[in-house]
Amino acid sequence: MLKSLVLIVFTVIINTAGQFMVKTGVNRVGHVSLADFGSVFRALTSWLVLAGFAVYFLSALLWISILSRAELSWAFPILSLSYVLTALLAPVVLHESFSALRFAGILVICFGVYLVSRTY
Repeated sequence: MLKSLVLIVFTVIINTAGQFMVKTGVNRVGHVSLADFGSVFRALTSWLVLAGFAVYFLSALLWISILSRAELSWAFPILSLSYVLTALLAPVVLHESFSALRFAGILVICFGVYLVSRTY
């Protein structure tokens, strides 16, 4: 179980890094609209977006390893810690807003992850 938990935490970190890479890449590209092929092409050829997708692919490979050794109903809820990490880092890294209500939601997620993690 400990090895699975360590792999999940590593996957959460990698997944979060991928989110920030993609977001930074599209911020540099500007508004992307599916109706505007040019904007989609610019986003998909941004090195940061491509690097973010590569990081996602690495996290998917780790996820395969995790699922080969752990129950999905235990592992998947713990993966939601990526929401927590992203929400906590976005105000610092991307200068996004952060409210008390958002913080309350993060606490609810953390409590849920704690409960699920105790069931393995």
